[in-house]
Amino acid sequence: MSDALEDAALALFEARHASRPITAFPASWVPQTLAESYRLQDAVMRHEGAAGGWKVLAGGEGEPMCSPIPKSRYHDNGATLDQAGLMVFLSEVEVAVKLGRTLARKATPYTPEDAAAAIVSVHPALEMCASSFTDAAEAPSLLKMGDLQSNAAVIVGAPLTPPTTLDFANLPIELRYGGAAVAQTGQGASWQEIVSAIAWLANHAISRGLALNAGDVIITGARLKYPATGPLAIEAELAGMAPVQVTLR
Repeated sequence: MSDALEDAALALFEARHASRPITAFPASWVPQTLAESYRLQDAVMRHEGAAGGWKVLAGGEGEPMCSPIPKSRYHDNGATLDQAGLMVFLSEVEVAVKLGRTLARKATPYTPEDAAAAIVSVHPALEMCASSFTDAAEAPSLLKMGDLQSNAAVIVGAPLTPPTTLDFANLPIELRYGGAAVAQTGQGASWQEIVSAIAWLANHAISRGLALNAGDVIITGARLKYPATGPLAIEAELAGMAPVQVTLR
């Protein structure tokens, strides 16, 4: 591992845990490829500790992008979080899945059918997003990718057991702040796109010497996003699921 990569990883870890965003950085910290961004993620995770899951973009164009999420960043429905301490600036509404079995190295690549069989429950979720950089720092996208794709927290709602009858591609969702609707949508990744992204993620994790583990919660891409600063009560309702809630103080 290069000194620059380790320096960047430690700085990202310390920025989050001290709630002090980075105002400037050397050019040597900036990954030049997506593969280098993923190596930076891995270095950050060596400081953060065990992963509790991943984020992956389902239904987008081209190859998905992803990041592991530290176990410490997962929270139960109804949690209260310190907005300033976490440096939260954005909330996202997501469909999450929980794995009931580990997807580790095997002789052949994982398929969407393998991924579907490994999913034990589906959940509504809120992702709180933050940056380890000030706006003035103008961090490039590949460096932000190394910052665990701007994840700060994941709030996981009540489970549904698959298979469900929900049409995920046409799933009505409403995001509410303080009880008032601030954003709505009715479209997103289909179930097939979700399980295809999980299969891709399993094979990608293996290429990094990792695995998707039983119990991991994987969020599958923002369906709604909206600026968020505390104090604030946030609630998302995905049709057919119980609301998922978080309070920023």
